[in-house]
Amino acid sequence: MQYVVTSGWKYKLYNDRSKVLKQFMKSEDPDREEKIHSKIIEIFEEDLKFSTSEEQNHVTVYDMFLLMLSNLPDKKKPGGKIMVQWFLNDFEKWEKENREKLRNQLTEETVSNATKYVVRDISLLKPFSKIFGFSEDLVLERRDEVIQEYFETRQLKEAADLIMRYDLVDKFSFEELVLPLILCDKCQVVDELLKLSPRFQKEYITFFDQLVGETDENVDAFFEPYKQQGLLTINTNRYHGKSLTTFIQKFFNGIAKRNNFDLEERRDAPRFEGYMKGKALKYFSKQRFELGAMSDEIYFEHAKNTLQNSSMDTVCYYFMLLWNTKIEERRIEVLFWIKYINIPVDYPGLPYGAQRFFKNPDPKLLAEVEKLIGLRTSQPEEEVTEQLFVFENEQKYPIKIVKTESELEDLCVEMDEVENGTFVGYDSEFRPGHLTDTNTIKVATIQLCFHDTAYLIDCVKLENEKLPDKMWIRLYQSIFESKKLTVVGFDLKHDIEALFSIHPIRQQFKIEDIKNFVCVRRFSEILMEIDINILNLSKSCRLVNLSEELLGINIDKSEQNGNWMSRPLRKSQIVYATMDSVVVLKVFEKVLELAQKYEQPLEIDKLMEESRVAAFMKKEKVKREGKCITAFPWEEVYQVIQDHRDPTKPLQKPFDLKLVIDTMLLGLGKNLRLLGVDVYIPIDSNGFTKYLREMRLSFPKNQRLIITVPSKSYETHKEENPNAHFFVLNNVYNTRNPLEHLGNFLNFFNLDIRKEDGFAKLES
Repeated sequence: MQYVVTSGWKYKLYNDRSKVLKQFMKSEDPDREEKIHSKIIEIFEEDLKFSTSEEQNHVTVYDMFLLMLSNLPDKKKPGGKIMVQWFLNDFEKWEKENREKLRNQLTEETVSNATKYVVRDISLLKPFSKIFGFSEDLVLERRDEVIQEYFETRQLKEAADLIMRYDLVDKFSFEELVLPLILCDKCQVVDELLKLSPRFQKEYITFFDQLVGETDENVDAFFEPYKQQGLLTINTNRYHGKSLTTFIQKFFNGIAKRNNFDLEERRDAPRFEGYMKGKALKYFSKQRFELGAMSDEIYFEHAKNTLQNSSMDTVCYYFMLLWNTKIEERRIEVLFWIKYINIPVDYPGLPYGAQRFFKNPDPKLLAEVEKLIGLRTSQPEEEVTEQLFVFENEQKYPIKIVKTESELEDLCVEMDEVENGTFVGYDSEFRPGHLTDTNTIKVATIQLCFHDTAYLIDCVKLENEKLPDKMWIRLYQSIFESKKLTVVGFDLKHDIEALFSIHPIRQQFKIEDIKNFVCVRRFSEILMEIDINILNLSKSCRLVNLSEELLGINIDKSEQNGNWMSRPLRKSQIVYATMDSVVVLKVFEKVLELAQKYEQPLEIDKLMEESRVAAFMKKEKVKREGKCITAFPWEEVYQVIQDHRDPTKPLQKPFDLKLVIDTMLLGLGKNLRLLGVDVYIPIDSNGFTKYLREMRLSFPKNQRLIITVPSKSYETHKEENPNAHFFVLNNVYNTRNPLEHLGNFLNFFNLDIRKEDGFAKLES
């Protein structure tokens, strides 16, 4: 090969060589390996010849070797790794045979470059030490120099990668390594460092915790020195107020939980923990005193648990909040808590007016405080021992409370022995979020319903009784690894995530492996998307609405804000909790019955599977089987158009076709619009009905062809709009593939679309 020494000539040369070697590697020639070795040796000989010519421009064979090694194709793939090994072995042998000719070519600069290469890939140490004659000590010395160079040139990711590769994380401080990466938004690299270092985990959360509660101005001032040094490239708004607390909350619930970091909010993020409890107390106060949406009984449970588990700073913050309203009822509340919790009346952080009151009590106000103490403490709750029923009047669905290991074992045995195809209603209640941390079980109770019986598993009691890990695992397996039963829940994502806060379950199982459940909410929504008349709901698919409209059962939500951490559970709490597991099962059975009775055959199993997938995805990201034709190559879409074209009929320009689409065909309508068809797409069924009414009133002007499906609503619309033209598409429920839907439409409409049109041209 002839060398042409111009700007960038080396890189063009290596690129050409790389292509040749890649072609050899892809070939199925039985002599492939021999030809590759021959080509590699040919490259070395060419480089030797050039390095001794007048045009060599101080380029040595060793320099060419390093550059060629860097440009070998597909080095991360199996074939590429084999090529690298052949290249190294061949050069090592060839270099040994030609060492006399190469005597003056191994310069200090080349050796330095080679050590840097090994620093980046330590697996090359052995062959490189033979070729370049350096020791491991030299490589390690060069490694430290390279890391320092990376820091000096602000190549922080590269420095961190080397530090992690050589297990040097503990040799660097948080300020040296992690903080600069935070300031330049290298979040993924920071996450990898945190996984390797418990010290960094604590320093990381301490760094952000110090900013909680600070004004925006103070936060900006804190980061200003870093900005002046040129270290800050992020917008500090992300660490202002609520943005910061949301960020910390996501950290604890995300990477910290997934990787079992040894972190606790109260111990490692006291300001954040205090903020969250203060926020909760403020919420309880508003619900109780301003909105009247929370009973005093429930408020007292929440406030007691929160105040008894809060720092004095948080307690005093809440007292000051109430006292400063100057409302007598709330000042009585402050005085009540000071006496109830037994806080020294001269504690410096208490409201000054409260301290003054206890020095010289107002008899009238004191009487109100004593009255409140009497009301809240006169009748301590006792554990419920009577037999409860979900439907007390009808004595239906007896409730069994599971609070011991033996009772849990009995329940698991019952579930293991159910008949194949059994559906089990599932629901759970959570502990107050502000009273849990990363390592705390978040689920307070689990409710199940099967065989006309409701079960309440008291997770708080079981945890307090030190339930063995094997029993938590046993419970999980009986529910979510059963081949006999299918779990039926409503918005199950949150229930399952709470279940996975139980350490032995989180350690042994994965959420994505759960297959035996149906999300009633998503199942109902999917049916409504197919045809609103399947369920014929007037409201959204909330459990309260489904229960009321499909079953005629009104769910009492007065215990919705109850404190599920407090024990003993009240009778009303137990009935409320188990009610949802019963209702969700009965709603599912009714929805399933209506779907099976629908006039068009539906693939029920496929729709239930879809509800399971959708339950764990953000709604905007749910992509049911190819809804939009732009997900397919234009060539494939055009082939469908061509395959369904009738050559015996005249062609019609897409924009000449004026349609209004039934709400059950919205996906088809959007795809026809992409093909240039003039389509009116209503927002919902009411919008569709309204548009047809407007067409009726303006007849014969402003008329469109109505594309619909066979259904009861079609018959109604046809009767109400006798002058309108309807076109009914059959077989739309047999597939969810948009190209098949399109083909079904094109069997009856000959659109004049050419291959060269494409989506963009048609839309314009």
